[in-house]
This record gives sequence, C-alpha cells and structure tokens, in this order.
Amino acid sequence: MKKNEIILSQREAYRTKMRKGGVRSTVEAENTLVFELRRGAITNNGATPWWVSATVGTSTVPQTFKFMMDTGTTNTWVTAKSCSTSECTQHDSFDETASSTFVWQDQSLTPIDFSGWGNMDVNLGNDVWVLSDKNAIDQDVTVDFWLSQSYSGARFGELIQDGFIACGPYGDNSRSNLIFDALWYSGALASPWMSYWVDYTIDGAAVDSGEMIFGGSNADKYDPDTVISLDIVPGIWTHMGDSIVVDGAEIFTSPALLIDTGASEIKGEQAEIDKLIAAVTLDGQLPLSPDNPDHYAYPDLVFNLGKTSDGSTGQLVFPPRAYFNYIEAGTDQGKWQIAMTVLEDLGENSLIFGRNLLDRLYSEWEYDTSGTSVAGKTIRLAQRV
Repeated sequence: MKKNEIILSQREAYRTKMRKGGVRSTVEAENTLVFELRRGAITNNGATPWWVSATVGTSTVPQTFKFMMDTGTTNTWVTAKSCSTSECTQHDSFDETASSTFVWQDQSLTPIDFSGWGNMDVNLGNDVWVLSDKNAIDQDVTVDFWLSQSYSGARFGELIQDGFIACGPYGDNSRSNLIFDALWYSGALASPWMSYWVDYTIDGAAVDSGEMIFGGSNADKYDPDTVISLDIVPGIWTHMGDSIVVDGAEIFTSPALLIDTGASEIKGEQAEIDKLIAAVTLDGQLPLSPDNPDHYAYPDLVFNLGKTSDGSTGQLVFPPRAYFNYIEAGTDQGKWQIAMTVLEDLGENSLIFGRNLLDRLYSEWEYDTSGTSVAGKTIRLAQRV
C-alpha cells in the first residue's frame, strides 16, 4: 500500500478500537483530543501563563508535568532531574532513571537559543508521553524530546511550566519531535489542525478556562462569519500582514507576523517596538504603566491581514486592554504594563503576535500533511463567542 493508504488504514483501526471502548467527545471523539488549558499567574517574563498536563515515561509513581503548548517553537523539552541551576530547581523535573521505557538518543549537550529570550543546554531522549484530554481519553505517543540540563535567567525562573510541547509549523525542523506530527502519522487524529481558545479575567486563574484541540474544532466558541485566513510563509507560523494602523496612521507596511501562543506580549526589534510604543502612547503623552488603561485615551491597535470568506482583506481591532498586561506575580506585581517588549534577532519589520492578542480570538492552525512530516499551511482567526 501507498503511505496515505497505510495512514487511512491506521486511522480506521484506531476508530474501531476507540468505538469499542465507548469513548465520546464533542467533535469526532475517537480522533480528537481536547486538552484543558489551565492558567497560572501572569508575570512580566513575556511567556504565556497557560499550560496543559502530561505524563512522561513509565514509572511506578507517574511523572506528570505542566507544559506550555507553544506554536512559537519546534523544540519539545522538559526540565531534567539532573538540571542544577536555581531556575531548574523551581520546577518539577523528569527523572529518566525512574522510567522503564526511557532510551537515550544522544547524551551530548546541545545548546538551544530562544532568540534573545534565553538559552539552555539539552540532551536527547525518547520515551512515551501520555496526554489526557477533557473527555477522559488517555492518548500515548512515543517521541524524541529534549531534557534540559541547564537554563538560567529571571524569565526562565518565572515560567509557570516545566517544559514546552512544541506546536510549531514543521515536523522535521528539530531533533525533538512535534507531538502533533507523531499523532497524525499514527492515525490518531481526524483533522490536520489544532484549535486554541481561552476565556479569562484578571486575577481569575482559579476559574478561567480554555482548550487546545488536536484534530478538531469547537464550533461553539467562535463566530463563523468572522473567520480570517492567514497564509503561512517560511518561518515559525509567520504571516505577511498588510499593515498595522494606530489612530488612523499606518505604522507598519507588510509586517511579518509570528503568531505565537507561547508569548504574552507583542515583541520585536528595538526600532519596531519603539515605533509601536510611540504610536499607542501618542509620542509619550500617555504612560507605559497606567493605574488602569481604561482611564486614558489610548488608541485602538488595528491589524489588516489575511483574507475573509469573500476575498477581502481581514481586519482585527484590539482595544488598549489587549496590549497591556496586568501583572499578577513577580516583578511589578499589581501593576499594568504595556505588553510590548524588545526581542532581538527577529529581523526588521517583524513582530511576534502574542497570546495577549490571541486570547481575544479563536484560532485554528492547519498543517499540510502531503509530505513525510507536517508543515504549517494556514491559520484561521475568528471572533470568540
């Protein structure tokens, strides 16, 4: 049989297995995994506070961790038990010696550069991961992943999560594996896309909710008449937008927008961030850290990007609260801070479109599955309901 025929056969076998188990869910239960997103405190470190739970390895006492679902990376990693920097010891860590199914792939240390955000040294292992979804489906998948042996810096120290589940656009861009890629080619997913939505209020972490869905959608969470489709260019889920407009003035033309669930801010090179801040603060007339952004006449931030169903250019209008963060823990706790931060090495006219904007929307991230590994194809954004 051809590869696609084998995959279809695997999917049908998987469907049969799940049907016999009496599993159900909101979409196509046996082929859709709906992960509950939980929220920690929003800090000033620039990373998302949202996380999912997953178990790594086969141990007498299960080793379960908090993972960021990060579309901004292709590196899947977990903090290693042997990691000794102070930032590591603030997180739960994976003990590979306690897992009967763990296999080293490469014990030599490899540096990973998180583009100015920080660095870590990792080595490569292989083990089974068990992902538990909201419908009590336990899906296991065996993948290569990085074990972080060292990382340092306040930003890493303030991470809510113990590691990252890479949700980037390429299944062959890292020696660690995309879990979505492994699940897709094993026949475990119905559709080649991920869906993301969250709903939260300030200081409401205990009751906030959200989902990251592998292989399906939640049609109850968005308005289908507001869908904007974004074509992807080479890069980490990068779309070439039309323009960014503030107070009627075009601030950026054809910006490269990296759509990133892992970031909690808009990020860019110094010149790009200076330009944005000058625009939204009316050349410094308004504060970067207001007592409440609602008390000032900050302008809306308008993104013209993608295409609507009728082929016209889409538009997203974000009110001031979307580009400010209320800091709930750590440095600047209890303050509003403008959510625009310098991140070197992104390149000229490039910006990270972070979760502070995404959290106001519903998003779907579709892969091209025609090759031997998945590749980013399209992002769909819609107004959340």
